[in-house]
Amino acid sequence: MSLRLRLALTYSILMVVTIAVLGVTILATAAQSLGAEMDRRLEIRAEQVRLTILPRGIVLTPSDLAYLDLRPLSSLDAPGIFVQVMDPSGAVVAASETLNGQHISVDSASFQAALNGRSDLAENYDFGGRPIRILTVPIRSNGATGSVIGVMVVGQSRQPLFDLIENLRTLLIVLGAAAVAVSGVVGWFVALQGLSPLKAFAHQATQIAAGRDFSQRLRPATNSDEVGELARTINHLLLTVEETLRMHREFVADTSHELRNPLLALRTNLELLDRLPDPRERAECILEARHQVERLSRLVGDLLVLARAEAGLVIERTPVRLKELLARVVREAQQRANGQRLLLEVAEPLQVLGDEGRLAQVVTNLLDNALKFTPAGGTITVRLDRSGEMACITVSDTGEGIPPAHLPHIWKRFYRVQKAGPRGSSGAGLGLAIVKYLVEAHGGQVSVESEYGKGSTFTILLPLEGKPVAPSPLSPAMAETPAVVESARV
Repeated sequence: MSLRLRLALTYSILMVVTIAVLGVTILATAAQSLGAEMDRRLEIRAEQVRLTILPRGIVLTPSDLAYLDLRPLSSLDAPGIFVQVMDPSGAVVAASETLNGQHISVDSASFQAALNGRSDLAENYDFGGRPIRILTVPIRSNGATGSVIGVMVVGQSRQPLFDLIENLRTLLIVLGAAAVAVSGVVGWFVALQGLSPLKAFAHQATQIAAGRDFSQRLRPATNSDEVGELARTINHLLLTVEETLRMHREFVADTSHELRNPLLALRTNLELLDRLPDPRERAECILEARHQVERLSRLVGDLLVLARAEAGLVIERTPVRLKELLARVVREAQQRANGQRLLLEVAEPLQVLGDEGRLAQVVTNLLDNALKFTPAGGTITVRLDRSGEMACITVSDTGEGIPPAHLPHIWKRFYRVQKAGPRGSSGAGLGLAIVKYLVEAHGGQVSVESEYGKGSTFTILLPLEGKPVAPSPLSPAMAETPAVVESARV
């Protein structure tokens, strides 16, 4: 069943329920109001009858009831009004001509109430198959006073009321059916008009998916209703898909490019091993092959971290003593130094909750980055200090620095400025992207300050142990894959 038909049916069903509830309420209210009005008029009519047939100023006895003259009732001009007079024994002693010789049966409780001086209203369905409303009124010996000498029964046909209610019910059914039909037709056209843009969106989306051309956009509705909002949302989704596919293609191209160079060098060195007879030259080929294997290992490791990052890498949180961690990482980096001087300054031993191996990788990446672009004789300083409720780790160098135009982009994957460092640009441009992700995954922040030609300072802020941590599942740097540009940083 189409959505358009479901909406039209929903409108119709709601209209049916509404009209049914309204109709039942109207009928019940009308029946109650009209019935109450009929009872009130019946009481007035009974008083008129009593004043008409009972002589004034005369004290009556029960035997006088048989001689009451009911002929004046015709002057009341009351069709459908029936009157009969009964003595205390229940025998009918007088009746109006409208009864045509019939008698109105009176409930014993109502008759006894009248003998006790109380009027009583009751319903009677035994009067020739016609429903009548009867009022039993006591007849007293001296007008409104004196003892009860008989009972006057005044009845009025309920058929006009029932006919009126029946006519009202028919009218409500007819009007309700017309309203349901109109609401169904109107609902159909409203749904048709409201859903036609969605049908157009579905057609356009099908064409975009079939052609895999995610650069196309839906033609949004000009109004600002939910349909227009849906079109804008789908267009934003298409933009995201387009960007994701572009980043994926660039990532695959960049990764292929980075893997191709060391593989080509390995292949060349292996082919040279078969051709070079000199053991020294063969040893150089093997050494170069080992260097390329190490480069491939680092690249594959970095790519694995990136893949885990995009899959939502879970950071294990255990107490980490930053002083011991930094001392170990600086000690290892000193072995890779080429004339640079490494210093460790600890203003205060601090402890955080995090993954010790990942934090060591962060500092190692920054130190490798500094070693690569700091000339021999330069200084690299690692400092640990407190900044409010955060542990602050800074890695400063006296190297060549980063050109200002490249500072906003250094956190992106495979981003490298064209100027190479003193030992050449051997990195793949993944180190700083990994640094940013791992720091943010620990609930921290990383930033850089650099002056071209004078050096750079990288600052890491990590929440201290016991402080709230709100890690970012995926940093903007990890979500972007820019075009490959040679970089001075890892």
